[in-house]
Order: sequence, then C-alpha cells, then structure tokens
Amino acid sequence: MKTHCNVELLSVGNELLLGNTVNTNASWIAAHVTSLGGHVTRITTVADNLDEISAAVREALRRRPTILITTGGIGPTFDDMTLDGVARALKLRVRPDKTAIAMVHEHYARRFPNRRVQLTKPRLKMASIPVGGTAVRNPVGTAPGVRLVASGVELYCLPGVPVEAKAIFRDSVSRSILSRTAGSVFDERWVHVRGIMESSLAPMIDQVMKRYPDVYIKSHPRGVEAGGRPHIELHFSIHSSDKKRAERSLLAAMKSLLDKLTDAGAKIGPTN
Repeated sequence: MKTHCNVELLSVGNELLLGNTVNTNASWIAAHVTSLGGHVTRITTVADNLDEISAAVREALRRRPTILITTGGIGPTFDDMTLDGVARALKLRVRPDKTAIAMVHEHYARRFPNRRVQLTKPRLKMASIPVGGTAVRNPVGTAPGVRLVASGVELYCLPGVPVEAKAIFRDSVSRSILSRTAGSVFDERWVHVRGIMESSLAPMIDQVMKRYPDVYIKSHPRGVEAGGRPHIELHFSIHSSDKKRAERSLLAAMKSLLDKLTDAGAKIGPTN
C-alpha cells in the first residue's frame, strides 16, 4: 500500500556555506528520493555549530516530514558535531554503542588485516551515538550511520563523504523510502525550446498545467544564443501510482504545450 513520503535534507558543514565545496550530497540524495517516489520538501544547510544543528533538527521535526536525512559531521574530528546536535535537539545523551564499536572494529580489521588498531578517543567518537539510536552499517567507510525515530519522524544521520553517504543511502535509507512508496511512479522529460521569451512562454505553461494538473512544468532559461534567440529548457514531471496513466498524462501535456510553442514560432529541440 503506497503512502506519501515527504523527505527533508539537512546538510552540515562550514565548507558548504563558505562555498569551498559544492553540495553534491543534497542533489544526489534528492534525485534518488524522487526516483523512489518520495518528495523532497526542503533542503537546509547549516554550519558545524551545535546550536545551529540542534535548532535545524527541532524545526524540521516540527514540520513532521516522513524522513529527515542529515549529511556530514559524524566523523572523528572536533568539528564533527552532528550527533551531538541531534541529541541536544531530542534531549538525549550520546554514548558509545556496542554495535557501532563492532562496526568500527570491523572496518579497521578489513583495512588493516595484519594488525589490531586501537580504539582511540577520536575513533570511539565515531562509535558514540544518541541513546535510543541504531547504528547503521557503513559499507565503505569508518563512521557508522545512525537511525533514530523522534516525534514520528524517521531520522538518518549519514557521513559527509559522498561515497559513504551514497552507500548508506542505497543500503538502508532507500529501503525505508520504498517501503512507503511501493507502487509509486516518477516520470520526467526534458525539452529544449528556442526562439521564445520566458515571459511569452509562462501563460502557455499555466494553461497546460490547468488542463493537466498532475503534471508539473518548470522552465529553465539558458541564456541567449546567436541572433538573439532565447534558449529555454522545459522540465515535465509527474508522480503517480499508475505507470501507464502517468506516461499518458505526461505525453499529453508535452504535446499540448509543444503545439502551442510551434504555433508561436518557437523551435523545438531534442527531447529526453
């Protein structure tokens, strides 16, 4: 039985706010949540700061998304404080977890099979999670992810290293989303349009969306080409529980809008 699955993303890291690092985790996770039938309703970015993290978590929980996913700030260094921020928001303690400790040991055993790596304070930090949370296996890195349930919201804390965040998402988070969206379909198409201004295109989009309310149409201006011709990319998308119906609606909306554009003298480029 399909249910609605709203997902919020909370990205943690000074480097994201300074502009030193592009937030590829958020874009990748959002795309995959969408492809699984979920709806990303908000993406928030905060600094490596306890007050900022805890406040952002509390605010997200008040909105009651189905799932809240944090990325970044669960490593061994002093500025890795996401789990402390989550714990503060939920009024929980953080303490070493037996399962998480075993996961950290397992990782070092795989990486250094011929010697035993001591569980130093920074390494123990990666195995310390909020009380009531569950350690989630990290298939490619050291720090386990963490799963919590608070105020009816399922919360996952993932590492900031993209390859690790993606691996845990695929292994664990995606299953949770699919358990709620089984049978849901997301379909999308892109169309390139040249020779019409976005201000002229806007009323056409409004007309088509009124006729096909389940189809969302978004225009993306891509500048002006030689000869002064505007270049716009159109994105058509739909969520549905019926794959064939979704495709019919999407294609019908595309045809309706492209016919209007052709009549207006616009040039239609390749579609995908």
